[in-house]
Amino acid sequence: MQDLKSYTIKTFEVGPMLNFIYLIIDNKTKYTAIIDPAWDLSEIYKYIENNNLILQKILLTHSHHDHVNAIDEILKIYDVPVHINDKEKSFWGENYDNFLINHGGDTIKLGDLDIKSIHSPGHTPGSTCYHLDKNLIAGDTLFVFGCGRCDLHGGSPEEMFKTLGHIKSSLDKNTVILPGHNYSIKKESTLNEEIKGNPFFHFTQLENFIEYRMKVHDNIRSSPYSPVEKN
Repeated sequence: MQDLKSYTIKTFEVGPMLNFIYLIIDNKTKYTAIIDPAWDLSEIYKYIENNNLILQKILLTHSHHDHVNAIDEILKIYDVPVHINDKEKSFWGENYDNFLINHGGDTIKLGDLDIKSIHSPGHTPGSTCYHLDKNLIAGDTLFVFGCGRCDLHGGSPEEMFKTLGHIKSSLDKNTVILPGHNYSIKKESTLNEEIKGNPFFHFTQLENFIEYRMKVHDNIRSSPYSPVEKN
């Protein structure tokens, strides 16, 4: 858990696929956003109640079942909007009447906090990272020393290559990477650590990245992921 003066980011690990669910909390107002509600939320409900938090928003990084399967449950308790990228809404095909659409680059207000949505296609067409201060909640775009699959419906290694290049070039190197799954030897890292130790950041040529992501990686690496030296 990162507990700073103006905000807290609380992490929960849930479900059979080692998902991370995050709460972003504005410490002044207690307004709270939940990222990717899925699986068993009982501990999260307790945390919200015990800390007198006010759940205000659901933020989705993408629409795969293991990141959204508790939305209906949580909406029975909390009448809150669901933030989703416009391309992901089309890809998913769901039509909640409380969707709030972002397009990448939007600022989402949470109390006194400004959370920026970053469109990060590759795993799905509308995958989104959420950037707050020097924290990047990355969903399945970026794992610690890994990245999301691109061979599922809607995936694109070409888009993933561009997305990772944008993250590498546009964010502070001390940005903390908060992934969507606990697939590594540790739960979070920094962008600088990823640039050095994540093999998906080592490629400068698109064709080499595609070959590695689509044909090589899953045959030579298995989780928990460790850093890989650039070769």
